[in-house]
Amino acid sequence: MRTSYRTLCSVLLASTCLMPPVRAAKVKTQGGKNLSQYETYQWFPPRVLTKVGLEENHVANPVLKEVVGRQLSERGLMELADGADLQIQAWVFTESVPQLEAIVYAIDPNMLYGAPIATVGRYNRQGTLFLNLIDRRTKKSAWIGMVTDSLPSGTLDPEQIRAELDKAAKNIFKKYPVKKK
Repeated sequence: MRTSYRTLCSVLLASTCLMPPVRAAKVKTQGGKNLSQYETYQWFPPRVLTKVGLEENHVANPVLKEVVGRQLSERGLMELADGADLQIQAWVFTESVPQLEAIVYAIDPNMLYGAPIATVGRYNRQGTLFLNLIDRRTKKSAWIGMVTDSLPSGTLDPEQIRAELDKAAKNIFKKYPVKKK
């Protein structure tokens, strides 16, 4: 009986540790009923808010401009350095969220109570990509999009940042009212 119980605990512990987090992107948008009138865009400096503070020169900034720019280009917009129809304000917020997965107890017939032998948990990297497309003439938001998903948090690997931001940008632009060209 003891051997099968220990085996069961080991299998349970191993399977819990190896399970990937189940997460889905949460996308919210507002505005943008008639965005087909816009043909050009320009960038405000993107900002990344990490646990150490606001970073305007973060390694993710050029990647963010690339992946969001690609989505805008596919919808017929062209980037200009100045005087564009839309001004893009982009923010990335990153955080690590602790998650308790399981507490494994040892139950032994010779003991009066169970004693915890292992606590299984992890930190999920979560972040939010916020885009505000501002009409340059009216100075009002033409379209706002926000996606909460797994985004870069603490990594400086450009390929990992690119993959995560590309996925987030694709998710947010699924709700952009102008279809791909």
